[in-house]
Amino acid sequence: MEIQQFLQSFCAGDGLPSGAFISHSRFETVVNFVNDLNQIAYITSNEILLASNAIFLPEVRLHDASSLTISPQTITLDNVIFNRDRMDIYDSSFHFEDFDLAAFESRLLQIPSQYSTLFPEKSLIFLVHAENEKFFPSGFDHQFMLNAKKGRELILSGEIIKGIETIRGTGYGLTPSGDDFIAGVLLGIHYNESKFKLDLSTLRDKIYLASIGRNLLTNSFLLNAKQRKYFSPLKKILLLLSGEINSPFRDALKQLLSIGATSGADLFSGYIFAIKHKTGI
Repeated sequence: MEIQQFLQSFCAGDGLPSGAFISHSRFETVVNFVNDLNQIAYITSNEILLASNAIFLPEVRLHDASSLTISPQTITLDNVIFNRDRMDIYDSSFHFEDFDLAAFESRLLQIPSQYSTLFPEKSLIFLVHAENEKFFPSGFDHQFMLNAKKGRELILSGEIIKGIETIRGTGYGLTPSGDDFIAGVLLGIHYNESKFKLDLSTLRDKIYLASIGRNLLTNSFLLNAKQRKYFSPLKKILLLLSGEINSPFRDALKQLLSIGATSGADLFSGYIFAIKHKTGI
């Protein structure tokens, strides 16, 4: 087999599963692979899509990729071996200990009103910004909105798992809107744990178990969120809100909200919701 000479930018996520994988689904800049344990790893040529279970290989012809093997030492894509000790590692963790939490929350909670026009019309941002309900006037859209609002009220009344079960699997896209929202809630709960010095791991476990189903991509996304692993576009937004990095915020927000049909927006909506309503506290 050929030994690939790495560029400095090649990168592997810090939570890659191991084993032999076959192609699951493919898109313009991403190929998803699945192993016999139904674990997902993906190759991407787009650095902004880095996550715990992602591998960034900018010079690989993704439309030809068909098999993947991951071991602690190597990543083998078809007939090419990549040495992991020569790759950068994407750190999916996030810590709030040094944040000005009041300033961070203030900036975060203003986003739905200040940037409402950037959110896709069919996203779940209406659960924290009621003005966006206007995009769900009738038919399936309206019923979807009513069901999501029912789930919201259950969560707010303290019946968190019933609310999660109501939202699970609903909406639009390859990864349903409701599931992306739940992943955001799980990450928002991580913030609440840090702010209030609590261990909410039992709640995160219950939400995860109530949310997983037959969609392997969704299950992978939810597992990362349960384990408090952040993907790159969301991590960048949080760092900008904390003031730790300096780059155009609007551009970074558009980048996050443009992922999938509504996936990035639904994830961020769930994140804002959990912090706004102190879910789990």
